[in-house]
Amino acid sequence: MKHIVISVLSLGLLLGCNETVTPEPKPELKKGSLVLVGGALAGSNAEVYQRFIQLAGGDLQARVAVIPAASGQPVKYFKQFQADMVRYGLDADQMTLFPVAVKDDKSTADVDESKWRSGATDSRLAEQLSQYTAVWFLGGDQLNITATLAPDGKQSVLLEAIWALYQRGGVVGGTSAGAAMMSEVMIAAGDSWGALTEGTTNSYSGMQDQEHGPLLLAQGLGFFPHAIIDQHFDRKARFGRLIVATELNKTRFPMGFGIDENTALVYTAYNSSAQVIGAGAVTAIDVRNARRIENPHGYHIENVRLSVMQGGDQYHFETEQFVANPLKSATVGHEYLNLAKPVVSGVFSRNSRLKDMLTFDLVDNKGSKEVISYLHQGPGSGFILQFSQDEFTTGYWQYLDGLLDSGSAFGVQLNIVPAEFSITPLTAELPDSGNAAKAQ
Repeated sequence: MKHIVISVLSLGLLLGCNETVTPEPKPELKKGSLVLVGGALAGSNAEVYQRFIQLAGGDLQARVAVIPAASGQPVKYFKQFQADMVRYGLDADQMTLFPVAVKDDKSTADVDESKWRSGATDSRLAEQLSQYTAVWFLGGDQLNITATLAPDGKQSVLLEAIWALYQRGGVVGGTSAGAAMMSEVMIAAGDSWGALTEGTTNSYSGMQDQEHGPLLLAQGLGFFPHAIIDQHFDRKARFGRLIVATELNKTRFPMGFGIDENTALVYTAYNSSAQVIGAGAVTAIDVRNARRIENPHGYHIENVRLSVMQGGDQYHFETEQFVANPLKSATVGHEYLNLAKPVVSGVFSRNSRLKDMLTFDLVDNKGSKEVISYLHQGPGSGFILQFSQDEFTTGYWQYLDGLLDSGSAFGVQLNIVPAEFSITPLTAELPDSGNAAKAQ
């Protein structure tokens, strides 16, 4: 299946329902790399840390500037990151905490880090960055990153220096919020249920809004030029909100990439490609050929395409192709399972995570060309989620480290259909009450 690459050199950025901001033009990028981590990066994840060090020039040449703007405990989490990097070969003095933050770290009684709000405007700090090969953004609140490095949408001198580092071949990485801010359109808050039922909002009251409610979009820093980024993707089931975000911006960014925890999407600008490394998957959302149908009960969208990449899989933006790790074997035509109606709804499902449902229950299962899941909160309105495979769908599989499954599913079709649900408990007094749940 082909995927169209959309240029980022267009005007406007959708914020909420109808607010538009014109981003500053970015210089053309040819040399730099990005390491986008979906959050919860384990100190044991050698693959991600070692790739970042390699892109930063290796353990002898790497010099890493750590920007803690997003974090509520900037010093504490810098020290944690520093210790992890030392584990993989760097000296402690190869990493420097840059004083850019908005929250005071209670673990440092003699320093008030909230006074670092204007650090990104310090020209001396920006000049120092010319001696570095890498920048790492800690996690937290992505709106704090954009507020400090690009207040009112204008680049600070430190942000200009980060772009210069990137252009000369350096690497810019980040986890959680540090990944979310990499795209031009930045997802700032909301969950899948809120995005599908309420749409967008322009209000933000703090970190709790990242866990629930309607979708909040803001202007990111734009290092990743091809799509919208989301993070904590598997654990927080954010593919619904990423679909809404991409559909709202489909003329410019019809693709979105949702990065699982303890997993990285590594982008190299010189060949315009991205690879997935680490423990989980990256799910690509494509709404280029999707059709949204107006419905008062929530998002009704058909022909969304989902692709699950993991274990070294790649996406090439110039050729618009997914490329499985060459060590993987094709599953379509060689399926392992033969289940007619796999159970995929709820915590009792065998494969409750999106990536496992698509790679095992669908593309590696010759017994069914479709799996159906449901999203609801008891009786009332909700959604039917229809996942299916057709002639555009391909799948791959391999064992990693001898026992760990690594599956791929490219070009799965998804329809999200609003539905009304009724719940009828089955009791001794109601032996013939029918199905426990009905989608109407």
